Amino acid sequence: MTPPVNGNTALFLDIDGTLLDLARTPDAVVVPADLQAALLRLYDELRGALAFVSGRSLIAIDRLFAPLRTAAIGCHGAEVRGDDGKVRALAPAISQEVRGLFADLAKTHPGVLVEDKIYGLALHYRLAPEAKPVLQAALAQHQDLLAAEGITLIEGKAVIDARPRGIDKGVGLRALLDQKPFAGRRVLFGGDDTTDLDVFQMLPEIGGTGFSVGKHFPGVEHVFASPRAVRQWLSRLAEGGMAA
Repeated sequence: MTPPVNGNTALFLDIDGTLLDLARTPDAVVVPADLQAALLRLYDELRGALAFVSGRSLIAIDRLFAPLRTAAIGCHGAEVRGDDGKVRALAPAISQEVRGLFADLAKTHPGVLVEDKIYGLALHYRLAPEAKPVLQAALAQHQDLLAAEGITLIEGKAVIDARPRGIDKGVGLRALLDQKPFAGRRVLFGGDDTTDLDVFQMLPEIGGTGFSVGKHFPGVEHVFASPRAVRQWLSRLAEGGMAA
């Protein structure tokens, strides 16, 4: 059984691990042509009520899916763009002190990559999984700095993210709910990781539904086996058209 989608759906989609297969580095992901075609068609069918919800920056999201440019939530909710193209920053940029800490950690541990997203930072250790406990210990030693700078750490799949306190994907999604074309529609959100929990947990409150990929999360009604299965489902939706 697949999630219900019709002409009154507001479709919010995580990217990495949900739409796209995870790669060894963030820049190595591939957007298949059939997914691009399906998203373009669904964006039209839903009259713009399709938005990406990602830890990636808005710039990185647009680069991946060009020429499609949708409403989007970037940096785990720190930057939000409506369907009208207006961008709002819901938090300040990460401080130079925290940037320097993350850069030093990446330099010290071969294979660890730092992704600077202005409103967020990420330490990717997929190429060096043995570095995980060392990175965790090093960040714990700088807990006072992170707290003073208003930074929250959250761990995902082979990544440690730093984001402003009080910011998460749920905060970003709420910022779009009262805007056209999302207002008054039933939310459907798909994600795959712990960074998506903030949205999954708010779905009952807003009358939305959710699907996850690879594993079940609380608040989720549907589970896909893989990003490939999600892409196949989206292609079928695009080919079949939206019901009223």
